[in-house]
Amino acid sequence: MSFITCDGAEIYFEEVNPNASQVVTLVNGHTRSSSDFRMMARILGESGFRVLSLDNRGAGKTTVSRPFSIDDLCQDVVTLWDSLSIHRSSLLGISMGGFISQGIAIKYPTRVEKLILVSTAPEEGFINPSGGGWIGEGNQLEEKMRTYFAPGYVDRNPVFFKTMVSQIRQAIISGNFAQRSEMQRAALKGAAWTSSLGYIQAPTMIIHGEEDLVIAIDGAKRLKEGILNSDLKTIKSAGHLLLAEAPKEIYGLTVDFLKR
Repeated sequence: MSFITCDGAEIYFEEVNPNASQVVTLVNGHTRSSSDFRMMARILGESGFRVLSLDNRGAGKTTVSRPFSIDDLCQDVVTLWDSLSIHRSSLLGISMGGFISQGIAIKYPTRVEKLILVSTAPEEGFINPSGGGWIGEGNQLEEKMRTYFAPGYVDRNPVFFKTMVSQIRQAIISGNFAQRSEMQRAALKGAAWTSSLGYIQAPTMIIHGEEDLVIAIDGAKRLKEGILNSDLKTIKSAGHLLLAEAPKEIYGLTVDFLKR
């Protein structure tokens, strides 16, 4: 396992195809870990890219000793690049990872080759609270998780949904999942990029599900308005968790955009 130390945190990361010259860094969403990206990382690696993914503070194998901010989450990615002598990388950020990726592209514009923003927005205010915090008992968890998918997806994929809910419930009951989730939510309150989107220099692709109930498509449209060199791709009949609902579309759009 690979870790770097960054200002009160031990950041876990994974790397695929380390000898490739073009780098892509994958940044995941709220409470999610780098393990979600393993199929995407393999596909990108086979397409000729060096791929980095990391567990944000408050998720996965990364450990943290204090509360943190959105700036800390951005700096963790830059510190990872510095530790590996990477001067420029493309960035793909999903949901909260999109907020982090925007912050990096704004603060370090010359270090971002291309930018892919998935299921995200420029302000924390675009996020639907989705029924409050994480509770493992009763039906509240199932009801909360249904909002992350387009209508009908759960009924068509009951086994996948049941497994996902069971994993999250177990994490809530047996560990500090809820506490770490709240730490990430607190950090997100500092994400307010609308007025700074013009500083982003990297060619940008925005991808959003047309039926996203967690971050409405208005957030994606605001990104398109604010980022000069950007394109918006919408995915029909898809909600917030596009890696689960539309993986082939995400993989295809990403590889095409990075190779363009």
